[in-house]
Amino acid sequence: MDERPVRFTEALGAEICRRVAEGNLLHEVCRARRMPLAGTVRQWLRENAQFRNRYTLARETLADALAEDAIRVAREASPGDATARRLYVDAIKWYVARIAPGKYGERPAPEATLRVTVGDAIEKGRERVKRLREV
Repeated sequence: MDERPVRFTEALGAEICRRVAEGNLLHEVCRARRMPLAGTVRQWLRENAQFRNRYTLARETLADALAEDAIRVAREASPGDATARRLYVDAIKWYVARIAPGKYGERPAPEATLRVTVGDAIEKGRERVKRLREV
C-alpha cells in the first residue's frame, strides 16, 4: 500500500518547494510516490508560517521562470503558430499575476485610492477566520 506522509518534516517541505520552484504544480508534486496529498500540504501551509514563507518564495521563483519562458515563446512565434503561442503567453501572464501579484499583477492607477477603516479591516479578518475554521 502506498503510504502518504501526514507529518511535516523540513526535508519534505524543502523537496516540495524545490519541485514547485522547478515548475511543477502542487497537484503534480503530490502525485509522486512518497509525497503527501495536496490537501495535507495546504494544511501545512495554513499551520506552518516558515513553510508557507518558503513555499511563497518557491512560487515567486516559478513565476520568474514562467515569465521568462513566456517572453521566449513570444519571441519565437511565427505567423503559423502565433495564435497558439498567444494563448500560452496569456495563460502564463494570468498565472504569474496570481502567484506573484506584487511583481506581476495589475497595479491600480496612481490616482486610485482605497479607504479602509479599522472596523472594515477587523470585520474582514473575522470573516477570514470564520472561513478558515469551516475548512
